[in-house]
Amino acid sequence: MMRRFVIYLMLVVVSAAFLLTGCGGKADQSAVDDKGEKVIKIGASLSFTGQMSREGTLTKQGYDLWQKTVNNAGGINVNGEKYKVEIIYKDDQSDAQRSAKLTEQLITEEKVNYLLGPYSSGISAATAAIAEKYNKLTIVPLANAPSLYENGYKNLFGVLPLATTYLNGVLDIAKTLDPNLKKVAIISPDALFSLSVAEGAKQYAETNGFEVVYYDKYPADAKDLSSMITKIKGAGAQILLGTGYLADGVLAVRNAKDLGYKPAIMAFTIATSIPDFRKSLGADAEGVMGGEWWTPNMQWQGDIFGSAGDYAQLFKKEFGEEPAYYSAAASVTGIILQKAIEKAGSLEVDAVRDTMRGLDIQTFWGPIRFNEKGVNVGTSGAAVSQIQNGQVVVIWPQELQQNKPIFPKP
Repeated sequence: MMRRFVIYLMLVVVSAAFLLTGCGGKADQSAVDDKGEKVIKIGASLSFTGQMSREGTLTKQGYDLWQKTVNNAGGINVNGEKYKVEIIYKDDQSDAQRSAKLTEQLITEEKVNYLLGPYSSGISAATAAIAEKYNKLTIVPLANAPSLYENGYKNLFGVLPLATTYLNGVLDIAKTLDPNLKKVAIISPDALFSLSVAEGAKQYAETNGFEVVYYDKYPADAKDLSSMITKIKGAGAQILLGTGYLADGVLAVRNAKDLGYKPAIMAFTIATSIPDFRKSLGADAEGVMGGEWWTPNMQWQGDIFGSAGDYAQLFKKEFGEEPAYYSAAASVTGIILQKAIEKAGSLEVDAVRDTMRGLDIQTFWGPIRFNEKGVNVGTSGAAVSQIQNGQVVVIWPQELQQNKPIFPKP
C-alpha cells in the first residue's frame, strides 16, 4: 500500500511540473546548451518553400540578425543572469494548417519558451490559436489583418500597424501629382491580409474623392491575371493598386505589359521592396510604387541596433543586400521580446505578457506601444517608395523623401 502511495505522489509531482512548464507556469523555462550556458528556446514556423518562401527567408534573416546581435552581447539579462537565444525553425511550406501543426510540435516536443510569428496574417491566424491553447506568448512581425486582433487572444502581439492603411499614402501622393487622377482599380488575392488591405484602400479612395472603377479578388495561387487586367484597362483605370505578394506583383506587371495597359500609377503592397521584383522585371519595374512600413532613412533610434541606418549597414554586411522592412520587422520582434523579458526580470509567460502590455520603447524601427488587443499603436502608417533606376527610393511623405516621384509610370 505504501509503495502505491509513493508512486502516486511521484506521478503527481511529475504531472505538476509538466503542467507548469507546458502552460507557462512559474517553473524555470530555460534550457542548457552544450557549453553549459543557459538558453532561451524560441520557436518560429516560417515559409522556406512554397508561394511565400522569399518573404519567409527575409523574415528569418531578421530573426537571425537579432539572435546573433543579442548573443554576441552576452545574451538576455534576466534578473542578473545572462541567457543565450536559440531559435528553432520549421518550414511551414506557406501552408496555414501545416504551420499550426508545426507550432504545436515546437511547443510540445521542442519545449520552446516563446514563439516568433510566421509570415502572413492567414498563417498567423492559425498559429495564434495554437499559442493561445498552450499559453505561449507570440509576437508576429508581419501579420496585420484587423480580424486577427478581434479574437480576444491574450498572447498575441503584432509589430505592424493595421493593414487597412497600407496603400493610403499612394492615394495621398496621387492627389498631389495630378488632380485629374480619379479612376482606381484594386485587385487582391483571396488571402486574409490582402483582402484587408484592399478593403481599406477602397474605403480610403472613396472617402477622398476617387472613383473605384474595378474591385475584385482572384485565387491566391493564380497564374494569370489577364482577364482582370483587360477589364481594368476597359474601365479606364488610371491607378492600379495590387494587394498581393511578390509573385502577384510580378504577374500583374507582366500581364499589363502584354495587354498594353499603361496606368499612370501602379502600386503594390509587398513586391516592390524585395530585390527579386526588380531582378524578375528589369526595366518594366521602373516607376512602380509600393508601401513601406520602414526604410533605412527613417529617423528612428534604439539601444540594440542604433539608428535605422546603422541597422541597414549591419544587415548589408551580414547578408550582402539592403534590408527590406520584412527583415527589419522581424529583428524588432526579437527586441520587443528581449525588452519585455528583461523588464519583467522573469521567463514566466504571464509576467512577460503583462510587461508587454505596458511596454513603451524606442527602437530603430520606431516607437513600440501596444493597445489592449495587442496592436502596435506606437508606429503610424506606411511610407511610399518607388523603383527608380533599379533602386527603391522613398517618395512620400515629403519629410522622408529621397527623390521626387517619377510620374507617370514609364
